[in-house]
Amino acid sequence: MADHAPFPLKKKASMVYLVGAGPGDPGLLTMRAARAISMADVLLYDHLIPLELLDMAPDEAKRIDVGKVRNHPRMSQKEIGETLVKHARQGLSVVRLKGGDPFVFGRGGEEAQVLAEAGIPFIVIPGVTSPVAVPAYSGIPVTHRDHSSRLIILTAHDDPTDWKQPDIDALARPHQTVVVLMGALYMKELVARLLNAGLDPKTPTAIIRWGTTPNQESYYQTLEEIPAFLKEHGIAPPAILTIGGVVSLRKDVSWSHRLPLLGKRILLTRERSRSKELSETLEALGATVITFPTIHVSPSFSEKSMHTIEHLKDFAWIVFLSPNGVQYFLEGLGKSNKDLRSLAGLRIFSMGPATSTALNEAGLRPDLAPAESHGEGVIDAFRNLPEPHSGKVLLVRGDRGTGAIPRGLEELGYGVETISVYENTLPDVPSYRMERLRTILDEGAIDLAIFYSPSAIRGFISLFPDHAEAISRIPSLAIGPTTREELLRSAIQTLVMAKNPTTPSVVETAVDFLSQFGNNAKELSRPPGNSGRVHPGGA
Repeated sequence: MADHAPFPLKKKASMVYLVGAGPGDPGLLTMRAARAISMADVLLYDHLIPLELLDMAPDEAKRIDVGKVRNHPRMSQKEIGETLVKHARQGLSVVRLKGGDPFVFGRGGEEAQVLAEAGIPFIVIPGVTSPVAVPAYSGIPVTHRDHSSRLIILTAHDDPTDWKQPDIDALARPHQTVVVLMGALYMKELVARLLNAGLDPKTPTAIIRWGTTPNQESYYQTLEEIPAFLKEHGIAPPAILTIGGVVSLRKDVSWSHRLPLLGKRILLTRERSRSKELSETLEALGATVITFPTIHVSPSFSEKSMHTIEHLKDFAWIVFLSPNGVQYFLEGLGKSNKDLRSLAGLRIFSMGPATSTALNEAGLRPDLAPAESHGEGVIDAFRNLPEPHSGKVLLVRGDRGTGAIPRGLEELGYGVETISVYENTLPDVPSYRMERLRTILDEGAIDLAIFYSPSAIRGFISLFPDHAEAISRIPSLAIGPTTREELLRSAIQTLVMAKNPTTPSVVETAVDFLSQFGNNAKELSRPPGNSGRVHPGGA
């Protein structure tokens, strides 16, 4: 027989999910947690839960920042419980997204009690917990047959000088691992009591701040050395203290230093659908990637463009400059009740590998596809053709194109007609994303921004007009000379250009650049006096 009766459903209720988001690295989210977030009608989240996790919720989902940053609460615990109940009784799917694991010093048990008392059904989805994950990211296994047969996890919210001696004695035993959460405030007092209780002064320790995030910092010393370290350097929250022989294993077990981009935060400014390969490759090398499109691309067909599409037989060449051009030209072709047969007899030019891929996926093979992916490369490719430079060229592009390519082709002797099949506008960015990126810009926490077009640069600056100085300090990577020129015009102080716009080239350039700059890349973008980012609470 069950220990508990079924939830007595009161009024209209759906389901509340108490979800652990993990300790900071968005890649540590569980599959079940991701599914719950993807179905949420309402998302209540701790402040600074990774942006990538907030993006998993449907666009129409209501997102509520409940705070949970030390000394800066946005909602009281009582208000959080009431908000969960209120939305659940409206028949909504509610996700309470908490840092770490909801039942490990995360007050998830209290929230579960509130829901149970209100007759609201709920499901608990555990998260990867920080006392295990954070040491692991520094190469420290919290248990090991040769060093530790016990694992003790505690929180040091209260002054250890008030703790009972038997409790201290239990922490001072040999052959165990002690992980102290939220321990920055009373670390000195705890260490003093452990030493007085007889714990070996030479016991290895690790102080880890902002664990599993790009700002992770790890400090290693023996137990007796901690007071001097604190006196010289201090330690601010959030910090986890790990005590025990397992800390010495980091020299053999450490893995993070093998990832060239670990601890680097990289901003991608193009559409998520076009950033997947690059994003996954950068993340595999240890980077934290923020995908933040700074332009919105949508089809746009003028009467002139449609007339031109209906008379393709007038042209010898059709030039595609981007995958967007391919996509929306074919859409316009469909609007004219035509298909690929209308391109019979035309020679096709493709600028860049991504454009060629888009053509191939549509069943088209370019006749000319030079390696260069910029305007000068287009002109050079036509200049080097052995045939006479004559005939009419149709140039397909968006509404932000310059006159450089048409002028260059006309100077070679071609007749040129240009049509725009899409327009670039500023995206409609949800407020939670704007707020988060403003915070990141204020903190100077972007190591590298990657731009694929001049319009992406202009869009970024237009979205954040009050952060022009901060943006100018962000080290930036351009995928070609045209984009590089726009970065220079925008007064970006530090920039680099990829050899070509392919994913391998962009990744290689990013790794080389950040390796050369090391930690200085972040210092370039960080305003004076910035002390770093606050890590989300919870364990």
